[in-house]
Amino acid sequence: LQGPYVYALYAAYGFSKTQIALLFITGFGASGILGIFAGQAADKYGRCRLCCVYCVTYIVSCLTKHSANFYMLLFGRLTGGVATSILFSAFESWLVAAHDKRSFPRDLLSQTLSLATLLNSSAALAAAWLGALVRTSFDSLVAPFDLAIVFLTLALAGMVTMWPENKGEQAAAGVGEGSSGAGGLLSEALSVLKRDQKIVLLGLTQSCFEAAMYIFVFMWTPKLEALFDDLPHGQVFGCFMACCMIGSSSVHHLIKLTGSPVSYLGELYMIAALALTMPAVVTSSGLLTMVCFCVFEVAVGIYWPSIGIIKSQFVPEHVRATVYNLFRVPLNLIVVIALANLGVLSDDAVLFICGLLLAAAALFHKLFKTAIACSASTVSTPAPAHPHGEEEGRAEDEEVDMQEKGDAFKSPGSQFREVDGLRQSASVCPARLDEHGLESGWGAHTSLEARRREMHS
Repeated sequence: LQGPYVYALYAAYGFSKTQIALLFITGFGASGILGIFAGQAADKYGRCRLCCVYCVTYIVSCLTKHSANFYMLLFGRLTGGVATSILFSAFESWLVAAHDKRSFPRDLLSQTLSLATLLNSSAALAAAWLGALVRTSFDSLVAPFDLAIVFLTLALAGMVTMWPENKGEQAAAGVGEGSSGAGGLLSEALSVLKRDQKIVLLGLTQSCFEAAMYIFVFMWTPKLEALFDDLPHGQVFGCFMACCMIGSSSVHHLIKLTGSPVSYLGELYMIAALALTMPAVVTSSGLLTMVCFCVFEVAVGIYWPSIGIIKSQFVPEHVRATVYNLFRVPLNLIVVIALANLGVLSDDAVLFICGLLLAAAALFHKLFKTAIACSASTVSTPAPAHPHGEEEGRAEDEEVDMQEKGDAFKSPGSQFREVDGLRQSASVCPARLDEHGLESGWGAHTSLEARRREMHS
């Protein structure tokens, strides 16, 4: 409802592009800094409660739009930034926990996330039309924000009456009460990131993609206004949401085709990078720019449910909302740095930077896939050769049951593992040394074959 009119409203109040950028920076900065505490509060006090707080804080943000005072609008961006952090962490955390508590099949979660993105895009299409209607009917750029308050109030009433509460409860036992405090949750979330490189890479991937997306939210209006006279903001936004809906509706088919979102997201990031780089290179074509922006929105529609599926698999339940908001710290930092330099950089240069961020997302995703492969190989590492020498080992091996010998070493086919629908060869991971200084893992397949032949003899 209000998304297409934020920039236009600030401009109508007479603020310069630099001042508008400062307002946006405040929102992203608040989201990055205060969002960490919002995630901890969601895991400790309840995800549903924080979702209700989202409605209240965003209502306050919408009310501030009636004022042309810069500092009042700054306060509105502050509350809006906090609300945004809750929106992209507490809601999804509540959904995953509610899904698991009911013991629903895990594959249904991907369908739920895809359906949520599809319905979100459909609702945004209707909202774009409705926002344009009230904006024209009341001849006011503030009218869509007032209508948003109505829907936020309805959402608040629905959550209070229908949503059961859930908190940061780990699916498996093992987290004591000592870690349930706010500081304990943050330290536990940081420990999770230190222990698992895959989660760190996943967070970096998300940060790069969503940073480019949020910068695009700021940049599409001035870019298209320079290419089209009397730009219909609501209709353009509706076009973007239709493309997003097309993307989200294709996720189910992509998963059936490839087996996992991990398999196709790398290519998606590169397509998105090209879509935002082209308008920065070919600067005078309005049609090409609009087409590229629509392609990027299709990529966004595919991205949301896909990244949600991956995060639900890798991020621990008991610190889910906290980790999700930690992901948003580098995201908001990137956006703040980019918007702070708008006075120095041209619109095309900023779009080109968005393309570079999306290319970086593709790189981090490739490292993420490699980390998954390495993790799988660690689980399937074969037993090492006998540490006390070849002859003694042979003597002891004669006393071992043949079935145990067969279990000690995997078949030659186990040098390959199916990881996220991709056949990974033994060369994916480097050889590692076990406690006896012997090479193990997929990188040690040559010595493994030698030991297997020795066992046969």
